[in-house]
Amino acid sequence: MTYHHTIFYPAEAELLNEATKARPRSQSLTTLPSALLLPHATYSMIGEALHQTFIHTPQAKVDLVVFLGPLHQPILPSDEPAFLFTPEGASFEQAGKTTLFHPTLLKELREQFPIHARQYYYEEEPAFELTLPFIHSYLSPTYLLPLIGRVEGTKAVTTLAKMMRLIAECERNVVFIISANASDMLPAEEAALAATSLSRYLHGEKIEAHLLHSCNQGALAALEYSGVVAGGWKIATRFCKGCEYPDITPEGEGFMTWHLGAYKGE
Repeated sequence: MTYHHTIFYPAEAELLNEATKARPRSQSLTTLPSALLLPHATYSMIGEALHQTFIHTPQAKVDLVVFLGPLHQPILPSDEPAFLFTPEGASFEQAGKTTLFHPTLLKELREQFPIHARQYYYEEEPAFELTLPFIHSYLSPTYLLPLIGRVEGTKAVTTLAKMMRLIAECERNVVFIISANASDMLPAEEAALAATSLSRYLHGEKIEAHLLHSCNQGALAALEYSGVVAGGWKIATRFCKGCEYPDITPEGEGFMTWHLGAYKGE
């Protein structure tokens, strides 16, 4: 069952297929594991950004996609100390397509780490649903492993990094997808500063924590700490209010969110 169609992406299968139809690859990445940083918003705002990032993925057979999305709402006290959540069930139905979750990894991760199966978090968060059609279109993985949550603090980052290493040991042909916007909804200058800081962080600079406003910064930190994906991040595109920019600038007035697409690997 889907929860965010029509609002974030087309509900009709034909329109959804047309909006997410794969384009020719750029051959930027040729090996696995690899990783993508993708924004989340309505297709009218970020659809082109998603295309311009997905074209850098390898054409090699992908056995597994690990989706790491943010949780913007607090975790319910009854679910603590878990900080990551999977959907309930063994698969997900969307616009006539069935996505299979990796059965053995799901079981192993839930047994070894603070992870719960909780559908209601997926009812709140649209990132997984709106990204999934692009995953099918460009990667066609055998299995998916969806995780959303709040990765905050050293312990959570270290735990997620350990999970990533375990996953990469089990499935070498894996793509890690981190869904994260470059800034919160902030005044123009503050949003541009946050997006610029994230861009510098992706390029390996040490950035003060208070300058980073990405909604999934902990997952990015965990990927770096895990060492499972070689190479550095490369920026694929920069979008704000549905328009692409060659650079991040504080132009405009009012509140805005910057959306960056990036890829990592060799």
